[in-house]
Amino acid sequence: MSPLPFLFLLPLLTPAPMSAGTVLGLSTPPLHFVIAADMTGSSKNPAYKYAEQARLLSQSIMLNQVRSGDTLTLLRICEGVQTVADFKFASKNGARMGKADILRYTGALTQPCTGRGSAITAGLSKANELTARTAGTGDVIVMFTDGALLDDPARGKLGVIFDKLLGRKDTRQIFFAGLSPEKDKNGNSIRDGFVNALGKAGNDARVLTAGAYDLNNVYPTFADAVKKARR
Repeated sequence: MSPLPFLFLLPLLTPAPMSAGTVLGLSTPPLHFVIAADMTGSSKNPAYKYAEQARLLSQSIMLNQVRSGDTLTLLRICEGVQTVADFKFASKNGARMGKADILRYTGALTQPCTGRGSAITAGLSKANELTARTAGTGDVIVMFTDGALLDDPARGKLGVIFDKLLGRKDTRQIFFAGLSPEKDKNGNSIRDGFVNALGKAGNDARVLTAGAYDLNNVYPTFADAVKKARR
């Protein structure tokens, strides 16, 4: 497989202009962001640049999407699920999250796994569990994953867990990013296999997917969806 393209177009710690409402201190409904990074499979091979892509995507969300008053949860997915951070972000006068904090969090979030196995389904289940604690707050779930399910022992339950997550009235957006177009061990597209495993719920208007090659083009759609989620 050829190396995956680097996300040159994603703003690496380059903040987007603040809205007039933010500058004036006007309040908007808070959100709960859950960013889950699947560091199994292709992420272990530095040639594929999965860790770099996941890091850049996470940094852009923390810098440009997360606002004071939002809850942020970071989940690192290996053979199990590790909660890297889980807190309510608060800043003076609506200031953005500090760059040093963003670098520290994303560095820990995207450390490649050392063991075998994958816990993608468990990661979605954990997201469902944690967002339930902030009932009444809109939820935005982002999972960076290549979508390879063959090493996930709970993959048979993925559709059920996903249905539960979409069934929550607070779920505003679910973004699966980094899905691999490469073939799995059976010769099928990893991306297509993952989307099929989601079932009919994968067609929900709140679900957005991006492959490893088209993430740059899909990210603006995600950013726009986050804006709408605050209304």
